[in-house]
Amino acid sequence: MADRIREQRGSGASERDARLISICIPTCNRPALLEQAIDSCHAQTYGEFEIVIGDDSTDDSARHVVERCRLRSDRLIRYERNVPRLGQAANVNRLFARARGARLVLLHDDDLLEPDALRRLDACWQICPELTAAFGKQRVIADDGTPRPDASERLNRDYRRVAERAGRLPVPALAGIDQMFPNNGYLVTTLAARRIGYRPAAEVGEACDFDFGLRLSVDAAAICFVDEFVSVSRETALSISTHALPAMHAFAQLRESHVPAAARAAREEALRRVAPRAASAYARAGETAAAWRVLLSRHYPMRDRLRARFVYHVLLAVRSMFALRAPHGH
Repeated sequence: MADRIREQRGSGASERDARLISICIPTCNRPALLEQAIDSCHAQTYGEFEIVIGDDSTDDSARHVVERCRLRSDRLIRYERNVPRLGQAANVNRLFARARGARLVLLHDDDLLEPDALRRLDACWQICPELTAAFGKQRVIADDGTPRPDASERLNRDYRRVAERAGRLPVPALAGIDQMFPNNGYLVTTLAARRIGYRPAAEVGEACDFDFGLRLSVDAAAICFVDEFVSVSRETALSISTHALPAMHAFAQLRESHVPAAARAAREEALRRVAPRAASAYARAGETAAAWRVLLSRHYPMRDRLRARFVYHVLLAVRSMFALRAPHGH
């Protein structure tokens, strides 16, 4: 822990760099949404930040957006086109490496920052200088930008971003294990972000964001939750069952011995919480062996094995198994 605190206090950065926040935006073929994301950065009430963009697009549309945004503001935008394309994990890691600020925010190109986001998150460091990261609540909007207040309330409640947990978390690991830590819109020390890094899909499937937040939380010196809206998440067609797979992948990668003793019970509860949805999602995805592993694991609660849902998940797994054995073609 002492090493992590020294990272934040003794990195050799100038006083200006210590206040500078790098907003890192990975983008890929969504120029219109990218422009909205950049505009939300320009609206920040905190003045010392830069925007760093890593572009995995197949054409120059994002570059044209950046050029237009530069005409509207004198705020520094550092843009880089990735040729060849890097993919999500490598693109994010490249952004972490390019960040000049002592702290950074990751912002996906389809999401937004609330105007007071950086100011509210930075205030946590004034109270607790040894922080590794801080995050707040997410507001949900529809794909067309329409506010979804009910979905916002449900999202933050389901991920335990509630008033009772505001402030410095007693056990930082719980931010990841309880799935509080958001997929983006958090503020984190740049050196910690680089050290933890994103792992590629070959290692963690579609769990890149969650896996990063989970490992960062387990490793962190201190984490703060702000009971305020700091980012805006655009609603997608992904179901909660789809989200269960990334969570299960990431939890499977996290060895129990790496988890602080005070958080091990929470890890077990999290695995029990996600297991039924993961079993269903594995079966539907044709990953029969993985579905059976979850169904027969200690994390599929015994009380749920007495319910119709367990029988339904077993039938899905059996159907998936026979589908794999069926001959293909005509």
